Amino acid sequence: MRLLQRAMVAFALLATAVLTTAGPAAADTVDPATAPPVRVISYNVCGASDTCRSGLDLPTWTTKVKEQTLAWDADALMLQELCFGQWTSLRTALADAGYTAVWGFNTKARGCGNWSTDTGFGLGIFVKASAVDRYTAGLTTAYEPRSVLCARGPIDGRTTLVCNTHLDQKITPDNGSAEALAHVDTWAAGLPVILGGDFNAAPTYAALDPIRAGLPGTGPFAEADENDADFFTQACKDAGATECRTGEPTTYDGKKFDHVFLSARDFHTVRASVLEPEDDPAPRLSDHKLLRAAAHPEPRPGTTVGGDLTGDGRPDLLAVKDDGSLRLYSGTGAGALAGPRQTGTGGWTGAAVSHRGDWTGDGREDVLARIGDELWVYPNKGSGELGTRLAMGGRPTGWSNASATPLAAGDVDGDGLPDVLARSTTGLWLHRGGPAVDGRPAFAARAALQIGDAEWAGYDVILPGDVTGDGKADVWGRDRATGQIRQYASQGAQHLAAPRDLTGGPWTAADRRLAFSAGDVTGDGHPDLWTTRTAGTAENLEFLPGTASGIAGGLGTPVTIGTGGWQWLTDLG
Repeated sequence: MRLLQRAMVAFALLATAVLTTAGPAAADTVDPATAPPVRVISYNVCGASDTCRSGLDLPTWTTKVKEQTLAWDADALMLQELCFGQWTSLRTALADAGYTAVWGFNTKARGCGNWSTDTGFGLGIFVKASAVDRYTAGLTTAYEPRSVLCARGPIDGRTTLVCNTHLDQKITPDNGSAEALAHVDTWAAGLPVILGGDFNAAPTYAALDPIRAGLPGTGPFAEADENDADFFTQACKDAGATECRTGEPTTYDGKKFDHVFLSARDFHTVRASVLEPEDDPAPRLSDHKLLRAAAHPEPRPGTTVGGDLTGDGRPDLLAVKDDGSLRLYSGTGAGALAGPRQTGTGGWTGAAVSHRGDWTGDGREDVLARIGDELWVYPNKGSGELGTRLAMGGRPTGWSNASATPLAAGDVDGDGLPDVLARSTTGLWLHRGGPAVDGRPAFAARAALQIGDAEWAGYDVILPGDVTGDGKADVWGRDRATGQIRQYASQGAQHLAAPRDLTGGPWTAADRRLAFSAGDVTGDGHPDLWTTRTAGTAENLEFLPGTASGIAGGLGTPVTIGTGGWQWLTDLG
């Protein structure tokens, strides 16, 4: 449906703009009416240089760029070498078409006085969305300031991080690409990524290798123009390749320095074409051409890693904030976490959240939340974004006991289906999960089973996953009074085994108010732990690596990974 709507919009816009906009280059023509639905533009507009700056007045220049943006029905427009006056003019012009703009200042440039009295010079992103989050960071350089600018918002209905940069060949050894990507990886927090700009590197340059390889959080990237057979090298043609490090030139001296990269696990059938927005013999708008890219979204499959919400194979952390919002901290390896992104706005006050197991049958780990006396499953869309909530077992009410705290525990009974554990004044209870019915979560048609005794009324339930290696999820209980953590091996649907104390404690609730395990985060075979830690009037977040010491193992020296502010969080899951 959206492709049809876009086709209609594109035909209408092209009909009105045919006299003022040039067609794409003959090679690898990507038609606005039939291109894949995710669409972006990257364009170095050369706003400040006397040698390549457009000779048009500001209103006319703005109209030209707006026409191209709408004709392509771009989800995002990324502009480099942009003057602040150009950005403000285009921001106003595109606002009535539903675009939100973010600005990234690099420096002052005398040539920007051609557009306004403010001579700011830098980067701009325009996203077809009512609101976006802005991120920016400077790159390390002794020369002209360079930066990376990102906007996080909906792209074709899916939350995506769109990033824009202008790298410099003077930044050794890779033009600044690895440093820029490190910022992108942190800000993405597991989301799909589109990265465009002027990289000052041809497709074959080693400076682009860090981006093509990506990082564990982003995965590798595909270049939008890598399948343009019209520009393949002879070696690629002779080898019968379907991808080649080539592409259509984007500058008038025959170079391809402008690129659009998309996280390969999130997009497929990438396409691109290059065009000059002005018909000959009209003056060019820049010494660069406009790069249009398109791709199909690729749904993320689930992973077999417990605790992984973002589909990157690494466990993640959820946190409920006292303002009623839900935050996702994507795991980046070795216990570290990316910066938070809000995955649930409002309505989460006092919620108890957990995420162990696929409750909807789509292969992705979902989120279980008790809110008030109701129990809900929030389907995971694949990158940590949550869908419309579903009543757990068809009847969400009945969880009014404040100490119940039902938690998605993974497969405790070993039947291949996720289960729920809930503690009460009488002990620990197993609510066995059933198969999803038409994508809706269900409990098994049998009564809850008591698998732990009355001491659990004074314990925090911590879920490290399968510690013993028998295919059943085990349980840790933290004695809130003493701080001791005890490991209870699952016995299926029977009473838990006798506990064994973990070494390294105590970990008292007074000092470590909140505690959560996502299992083995570091990959060394031992379950790990995150806890908040009192630090004066504030709280930090610490990571405690699992160790092999003792019969049941233990926890090692804590590492602070989040400084201050954790006192505002009411639950970890």
